[in-house]
Amino acid sequence: MHVGFVGTGNMGEPMALNVLKAGHQLTVYDRRPEATAELERRGARRAADLVEFGREVRATLLSLPDERVVEAVVFGAQPGAGLIDGSRAGDVIIDLSTVSPSSTRRLAARTAERGVTLIDAPVSGSVGGARAGTLAVMIGASEAVAKPFAPVLGAIGTSLFYLGETGRGNVLKLLNNLTALTNQAVLCQAMALGDRLGVPRQVVGDVLGKSSGASFILERKLAAIVGHDYAAGFFVDLALKDLRLALDLAREAGSRLEVAEAAQRLYDEASGKGFGRLDSSGLLALLEPPPHP
Repeated sequence: MHVGFVGTGNMGEPMALNVLKAGHQLTVYDRRPEATAELERRGARRAADLVEFGREVRATLLSLPDERVVEAVVFGAQPGAGLIDGSRAGDVIIDLSTVSPSSTRRLAARTAERGVTLIDAPVSGSVGGARAGTLAVMIGASEAVAKPFAPVLGAIGTSLFYLGETGRGNVLKLLNNLTALTNQAVLCQAMALGDRLGVPRQVVGDVLGKSSGASFILERKLAAIVGHDYAAGFFVDLALKDLRLALDLAREAGSRLEVAEAAQRLYDEASGKGFGRLDSSGLLALLEPPPHP
């Protein structure tokens, strides 16, 4: 299958590479030419602009930071400069980004006016999962609608969830992230408390990992936390964005999320103090005691 991929950053590049490895023909685009260099070396073709990109491919994957960027890519930062301006009726856009469900539904209605189907299919599993091709993919469409693209989505994820309706993929992704990110916030607080009590992080992690405090976050991030390695996998700023989206969703539904609200304040403080481009476990840079002189 000839597919396109827009947005080849931390998550996008390894996902696009797995699409190539699965034998699909790939056209790529990113506003930063250096972001597509390795994929081009592996056999992908870089489109000159989004309109040319839209003319060339019939199915496009997007991996972008927020709904503002998604809208700018699909409809153009200026009139006539978007992906949709090169697309034809029958084309499909599969958005792997995490955005608000209402934004997905709004953009899907606009693309439908041009005969183009937009499907939300956000992913979870971190950069490591993107590299390994083991992501969970939450697809806002029925299996019948999305099945033709299963060979492509199966190249990036081992768990494909067909959720039946536009926007439902992002609902599930936000439920996942508010659970994971609140868990990470309290884990970071526990590690910082252990620091102050003189308990090594490895010991804390080993005990929690075999006890009721075990979690996916602990398993995936313990080695980096022990090594004080907060190099970005999933930025603090992106965690903050996703928590805000989840809280917006809760307000719309009249649901309580006090724990997530407390976690959001921590991520917000970390971002405000210059830690926004650290990995989300970089909350510890905010919480850990200062080094001894």
